[in-house]
Amino acid sequence: MALTLLPALNTPARAQDDNRYRLHVLPFLQLDSLYAFANRTHSGTTTNVLFASQPWMARSNSITGATVRLSTDHSFVHVTDPGCRRDARLRIRQLSAAASSGWKMDVQEDQTDHAAGDEIATVQASSTAPGNAVIFLDVTFLTGDLATLKGGDYRLTVVGTISEN
Repeated sequence: MALTLLPALNTPARAQDDNRYRLHVLPFLQLDSLYAFANRTHSGTTTNVLFASQPWMARSNSITGATVRLSTDHSFVHVTDPGCRRDARLRIRQLSAAASSGWKMDVQEDQTDHAAGDEIATVQASSTAPGNAVIFLDVTFLTGDLATLKGGDYRLTVVGTISEN
């Protein structure tokens, strides 16, 4: 006598599969100077000239954070007499960011010393996690000896870079 096994009539048939999803987010770094031009008139005194604080917006989604460097291209240079220079001071006045991103000032202040051949001033801020920051930068024209301060326009450019840590 042969025995035949039949499935139980009350046990439903089952099958299972899965579908996995993965999304890749590209690293994102962006740095913007929110105002492209700052202009001041010298008072004609020995007082240094502070330009209004200029905001820079840094954006990063890097899990290791980002570093922002703001540097002068050179000291202040007279437009029509490039041999006439005045030193510049950069200072991060304020850094505004969410605490979770770990933004901090690494180098808060630096200045050029054109007489000693130091034409570049650099300040730096960095983060340890993703997040945005607004960096408020002060630029100061260091008047020096008023007797040698030639009339006319002096120029300086601050160049900003952002990199992933």
